[in-house]
Formats: sequence, structure tokens, C-alpha cells
Amino acid sequence: MRRSLTRSERLRSKADFARVFDKPDIRSACRGAKLVAKRNGLETGRFAVTLVRKFGNAVQRNYARRVFKEIYRNTKQDLPTGYDIIVVLYSGDFDYREREQQFTKLIRRADFAEAKN
Repeated sequence: MRRSLTRSERLRSKADFARVFDKPDIRSACRGAKLVAKRNGLETGRFAVTLVRKFGNAVQRNYARRVFKEIYRNTKQDLPTGYDIIVVLYSGDFDYREREQQFTKLIRRADFAEAKN
């Protein structure tokens, strides 16, 4: 598996975002972040990071998005395939380590094994 985040592994269209947010199969939340996921019927998983409206300035928004994409990129081989995953980030003074802990907590709480039914 490639370690980079390829074009086919990114959620990009408005319709895909709407499909995941309208009726998600999996939801989980923790302080500073929320995860929603839905089966996509593909062999690969797709991922996107979005932010709430009042999330700092452009530099802070881009940094937070970049950090979460990097965390996903480094752990995607351990995640189940076949899901569209969207992470919603909330503002706060979180460093890389705290964002990494948030992601781990979100994945653990999501319980993808249960959603396969």
C-alpha cells in the first residue's frame, strides 16, 4: 500500500460529502474533533478533513488540515478499507501529539468492526 494520500483516496465531490453527512453508518466524537463514516462499496478507503466555520485564520486552518492528513497517511494501513471517512475539526490550541491522540480516540470509538453488519 502506498503511504502517500493519492487522488483516489481523497473525498472531493460535494455529492460524496453530502452522502456521508446525510446518513452516516458510523459516528464518533471527542473533544476537538468528530468523525463520520459511511461504506463506499470500493476497495479503498477515502478520507477528508473539514473544519467548523469559526476556526481561526487561514494559517491555522491549513496547518490543522495538514496535520490531520499526515496522521491519517501514517495510520491508513491499520484502518479498515471500504469507508468514506470525514473528520470535522473544532478550534482549539492542539499540537500534533494531541491531534494524534484525538484521531486514535475517534477510530477506537468508531468501532468499524460493528458497522460491517
